[in-house]
Amino acid sequence: MRFLMSVLPLSASVIFVLVSGLVVGEDAASPVRVGTMKRLTWDDSLMDKADGIRFDMHRPHRTGERNLVGDKPWESWQIGGMSSLLHENGKFRLWYGVSHGIRHGEEYAVAYAESQDGIHWTKPELNLVEYAGSKKNNLIVGYSSVIGQVFVDPHAKANEKYKMLVAIYPTKDSDPKRYLTLLSSPDGLNWSKPERNVVREGDFALDTQSQAFWDRDRKSYVLFTRMGPWRQVGRSESADPFAFPPPLKVMQPDDPVKADYYQAGVTKYEHAANAYFGLVPIFFHPGDAQGNPADGNPSLTFTYVKNPLTVVAPDTLDIHLFTSNDSIQWRRRGEHAPFLGLGPDGEFDSRSLYPGVGYAVVGSEIWLYYSAHNCTHVESLDGKEPFAKYLGVMTRATLRMDGFVSATASHEPAEIVTKPLVFNGDHLELNVDCSAGGHLNVELQSADGQPLPRYSLTDCDRIYHNNIRKIVTWKGQSDLSALAGRPIRMRLVMRDCRLYAFQFAKKSL
Repeated sequence: MRFLMSVLPLSASVIFVLVSGLVVGEDAASPVRVGTMKRLTWDDSLMDKADGIRFDMHRPHRTGERNLVGDKPWESWQIGGMSSLLHENGKFRLWYGVSHGIRHGEEYAVAYAESQDGIHWTKPELNLVEYAGSKKNNLIVGYSSVIGQVFVDPHAKANEKYKMLVAIYPTKDSDPKRYLTLLSSPDGLNWSKPERNVVREGDFALDTQSQAFWDRDRKSYVLFTRMGPWRQVGRSESADPFAFPPPLKVMQPDDPVKADYYQAGVTKYEHAANAYFGLVPIFFHPGDAQGNPADGNPSLTFTYVKNPLTVVAPDTLDIHLFTSNDSIQWRRRGEHAPFLGLGPDGEFDSRSLYPGVGYAVVGSEIWLYYSAHNCTHVESLDGKEPFAKYLGVMTRATLRMDGFVSATASHEPAEIVTKPLVFNGDHLELNVDCSAGGHLNVELQSADGQPLPRYSLTDCDRIYHNNIRKIVTWKGQSDLSALAGRPIRMRLVMRDCRLYAFQFAKKSL
C-alpha cells in the first residue's frame, strides 16, 4: 500500500484558466457541425468570445440515503467500492464489488442488485454462483475479480449484448498474474468465462476500477485504467474491444507528493455530444518519495495481514470532477474543491468516497451512485472483527440535468459569442437558470458576425426564470428551419444567470 512518488510538473491537462475575451484557436471562422445534438457550455472550444463569463462547478445534492448496505455473508468485509450502473427500460441495474476476505486482494467477487425507483433496492437470488454450499445469493461472478464497468455493446451479437470489464485478481502464487479481461452476456446476469488479457502489456495497476465502453462520438471502444508509478489515469482506444494497445497517461496529479488519483471514474455523458465526465477519487496521503510524512502530517499505524502498516494522515479520499470534450484532454473543475466531499465526522461518509460509473436521468435530474465509508483507506485493511464499521454504504446524489458546470454571468452584463455553427434542427433550446433579476437574450448572426434579420438581440423575447428546456423565440417565433445547414453564430448576452447547455433540436412529428 506504500507507493513511491516523485514530483510532476503542473499538468496543462488538469488546469484551466479562463481569460476574459477568450478566443479559442486560430481557426475561429471554421464552422462546427452541431447537428441536433445537445452541447454543454463547458465545451469552450465552441466559443470565440466569453466576456465576463466564469465556468462554475456545481455540487450535487447528497441524499444521505443508505441505498445498499452489506447485509450478506459474502459482503462481510466490503461492499460497493467499485460499481457500475445502467438505467434500462425504467429499471435501475447495479453491478457492484463485494469481498468477504480479511487480506487485501482476497475473495473479491461481483454481485448484482436492481430497483424500480432507484431508492429501494433488492438483491435477487440468482442461483448462479455457489457460496458456502448454496447458490441462493446475488453473486454473478464468483472467482476473484474486481469489477470495472458493465456496458451495452451496440455491435455485439444478441447473446453478447452486455460486456463487463473485470480485473482477474489471483491470490495464489501458482496462478497467472493479474490481468484485465472482458466478459459477455445476453442479459447482464449470465456471463462468459474469462479468456484473455484485453490490454497489451503496460505499466498499469488493477487493484482499482477500470472502465471500458463504446464511444458513439469517436466510433471506437475506449478504456481507462490506473497507471503507475504512482496513481494516475491511463487511456487506450481500439476498434476491437478484446485488443487494446498499451494505455497512455491522460490524467496525472499536479503534486503527487500530496495526493494522487485513485481511479478514473469516467462516464460518457450520452445526453450531449462530445461530453465526458470523470468522478475521480483523490487520495490524500502527503509524503515524500520514500513515503515519509510531508507538510507536518503525522503517521498512522494499522495492521495489514497481521503486520504493522504505517501510512500518512489523513489517508482519506473524496471525489473531484474532471470534464472533457474528447476523452483525451481533461480539465479539473472546482479549483481543487471536491465535487462530492466528506460528510460530518462520525457519519457513514466521513472518511472515504469511491464513485460508481454510469448515471440515470430521472425527470429533470441526474442520479449518481457512490460508495461511502466511515474509515480511512488503509483502516479498512486493519483486519479487525467485526467488520461492520468498514463495510461501506452505496448512496445516491442528485444533480440538475446537464448541471455539472455552467457558463455563469454575475450582475454585470456578460456575453458569449460562438464560433460559426451549422445545425440541422428547427428551434433552439437552452438549459438556463436565471435569478429573480437575471435574464438572457440570444442573437443569431451570420458567419462574419452580422445580426440576422428577425433574429437580433432586440427581436429576441427576453428569457427569465429557471428552465431545463427553454425554447428561444424572436417576437413570438421559434422556427429556425430556414437557417438550418448554413453557418451562423450565436451571441448570448447574460446577466445573473447560469447557462448549462444549448441544443438546436428538431420537433417530433
